[in-house]
Amino acid sequence: MLKYFVLFFSSFGLSILFTPIIRKLAFKYGFVAYPREDRWHKKPTAVLGGAAIYLSSLIPILFLGLFNRGVFGLLSGASFLFIVGLLDDKFHFTPYAKLFAQIIAACIAIFSGITLELPFLNLVAIPLTIIWIVGVTNAFNLLDNIDGLASGTAFISALLLFFSSQIFSNNPLGIYAIILSGAALGFLPYNFNPARIFMGDSGSMFLGYTLAVISIADTTGNISNLAITIVVPVLILSVPIFDTIFVVITRIIQGRRIFTGGKDHTSHHLVTLGLSQRKTVLLLYSVSLAFGLIAILYSRLNVFLISMIAILAAVILLFLGFFLLEASSNGNALKAQQDKNNSDNNKTFLNTVFLHKRRIVEVLLDFIFICLAYYSAYFLRFEGAISASNAYVIRESLVWIILIKMSLFFFFGLYHGVWRYISISDLVTIFKVTTFGSIVSILFLTFAFRFQYYSRAVFFIDWMLLLFLLSGSRILFRLLGEFFSRMREKGENILIFGAGDTGEMVIREIKRNKELNYNPVGFIDDNPAKIGNRIQGIPVLGSREDIVSLIGDFKIKEILIAIPSINKNDLLEITGICRDAAVPYRIVKGILDSEESIELKED
Repeated sequence: MLKYFVLFFSSFGLSILFTPIIRKLAFKYGFVAYPREDRWHKKPTAVLGGAAIYLSSLIPILFLGLFNRGVFGLLSGASFLFIVGLLDDKFHFTPYAKLFAQIIAACIAIFSGITLELPFLNLVAIPLTIIWIVGVTNAFNLLDNIDGLASGTAFISALLLFFSSQIFSNNPLGIYAIILSGAALGFLPYNFNPARIFMGDSGSMFLGYTLAVISIADTTGNISNLAITIVVPVLILSVPIFDTIFVVITRIIQGRRIFTGGKDHTSHHLVTLGLSQRKTVLLLYSVSLAFGLIAILYSRLNVFLISMIAILAAVILLFLGFFLLEASSNGNALKAQQDKNNSDNNKTFLNTVFLHKRRIVEVLLDFIFICLAYYSAYFLRFEGAISASNAYVIRESLVWIILIKMSLFFFFGLYHGVWRYISISDLVTIFKVTTFGSIVSILFLTFAFRFQYYSRAVFFIDWMLLLFLLSGSRILFRLLGEFFSRMREKGENILIFGAGDTGEMVIREIKRNKELNYNPVGFIDDNPAKIGNRIQGIPVLGSREDIVSLIGDFKIKEILIAIPSINKNDLLEITGICRDAAVPYRIVKGILDSEESIELKED
């Protein structure tokens, strides 16, 4: 254990030491990234940080003599890509030239004996290995799009890969992961927002390649456990993989070239929603850590149970991507970009995809939920021990259950709702459809198979699980909107006069629309029974007599009057208070406002 601490802190210390020195050299020799339209940073920044990470990783290995065939192959390919990235940072190669270099580096790893080996895929082991290494390398290259994201994610991923190598197998390259994590962490303070230095392609390709090779080393020792061989590396590297898939899908939908730069990464969309750069990066760190811990739990929990947890986590991540796509489709920036870049045919294709993508995702997710609920019901009913007879029953009945329930979902209009505005009536519809689907499934299996060998408890558990999954998936989309509205940067402090239906409507609109730039700190209402209560998480702070003191306490910039039925005298008194306090006000009108109230504002 002491050896691991020495390796970690030696690379960490070297990275802390080298980074400021290399930053000065970068400015001296012209390794500088200047602001561009398709880049996120706003000022010239040194771009030679990959050299600090590379040297901090290499030196501990050279001095401690941690060499074998696998390490030699890893370092040879990583060093080759580091040099290519270094030249690219200076001379800017084409994407195709970098792709060719990544394939060469992957071949170097294969020559050293590192391949992804599975018992049923041995014939395609080499191309699969190349695809994996090149894919993860590019994923980290794409992930380096906002301050601190790639370096922090590399630290988390490398550390989790080290732990997985100790838990699941005696991976000969696992010890290198602890060295890499220290180098990435030492670089992070200089790269975190506001970044003083970027790692450049030399760093991102070096990190991505190294992590990709470490993650598949010694898979021959794990071929008996498919989950460990395939799922664990994917979970640990979930953030760069997800970001790559998200960017590729977004650019295909928008009719743009995949390998062009742009402000369309996951992190950029989160910032566009109103999160600060730091909150965005910390959120993605949390996602990376959560998926990595799920991967580690494969050694502690039942494989089926943890696989279900992993699937649910992947579904949540899918919802995040879908939510970001939905939000971006309404954003002015992306609309302007697609109007500029796309032809009329591409626009037609884009509009078609955007109109129907939500329905397609709903159908696919419900298909997954039906299968997941049915399998999980058997797992829970028989406490993880599914016999051969039960396995046969599942295979015999699952297709019919999918057909019956999906047909009923379509027939009863389950796909006509809008997730963002889900209400109690929508949840009641889900309850009715789920219940009716279970009843029809049982009746069909009774008439078709006489319900022999079927457990009644399984269908009750299946009903509860499916109801939870369908309802939760719809609610989750709304919760994501609420979550991001709470996390985004606050605007001007305002008070809302009127803790009623109109006031609640105003709060919902403020949360949805960040362009309003409002931060509601509280309600004002003359009804003493409402004071101290909360509406949409916003407290009712007092009555009209408290307006002046609240303006001073909370530095209020504006007051919204949200009582459509307010009489003329009360309105004059409230607006008078606002004018005396030199605070602007705005009257929020309801749909059924009379002409008298409109004329009152003109007076």
